[in-house]
Amino acid sequence: MKQLFFFDIDGTLIDCNKDIYSIQTSTRSALDQLKEQGDDVFLATGRCKCFIVDGVMDYPFSGYVTCNGAYVEYQGKCVYKNIIPSEAIQKTHELCLERNMAYYFEGNDYIYVLNKTNPKHIEFKDNWGMKDETIVDSFDFKNIETYIGMIVINSKEDIEPMVNALSPYFNIQRHQSEFSFDLTLRGESKAKGILELVKHLNRSIQDTVAFGDGRNDIEMLSEVGLGIAMGNAAIEAKHVADFITDDVDKDGIVKALHHFSLLKPR
Repeated sequence: MKQLFFFDIDGTLIDCNKDIYSIQTSTRSALDQLKEQGDDVFLATGRCKCFIVDGVMDYPFSGYVTCNGAYVEYQGKCVYKNIIPSEAIQKTHELCLERNMAYYFEGNDYIYVLNKTNPKHIEFKDNWGMKDETIVDSFDFKNIETYIGMIVINSKEDIEPMVNALSPYFNIQRHQSEFSFDLTLRGESKAKGILELVKHLNRSIQDTVAFGDGRNDIEMLSEVGLGIAMGNAAIEAKHVADFITDDVDKDGIVKALHHFSLLKPR
């Protein structure tokens, strides 16, 4: 049976903190080989489609599990989505106004922010490869469609009020960075998105292999048939993985594919 492969982006296919903004040549070759074998390759990311950097988006994936599972697409068609309610966006907006924090609500085409001239926002977008043409800071909460949020706080003192205000709507997951967090809709995860896709394809979860590194990959690595954590992964992700490979910049994906003989000899 052909397999379904899912790849996280940040810390797995690329590493912005090491100035790696494109899928490495050796990894691209391995993905090509998987596709030649008849396997499907997917992204499974916290990013929305318009936030995926060009060096990843230019690869012809079979589909996308984006926004930590809240938006799923196969061969150009949406097979599942869960939209953030306007009340949740408004609560986040009010909190960030009050405490001078930055937020991001992500749709397929645009990312909605509080203030695109805020130095904190500019630093964050430049570090993570966010495109200026996708950023909007004037909008109506009730007339946008987004599937995931992010928030950047100023200090640890912001965490408790953030959790109190936003946990009724979101699972709040800290990035590898100390002061930025995913705001994932309650009940959503990459694992759920993958299950929705597997159901759509009439396949079994046992046919799935996933690579990840972050705290938002924990459910995915636990649920799939084979969960592989990168060497640079968060300790929580390593604890639930079936196997730990090498770092992004040390061919971790290729090494794991060979370890499990998932690349057939040519």
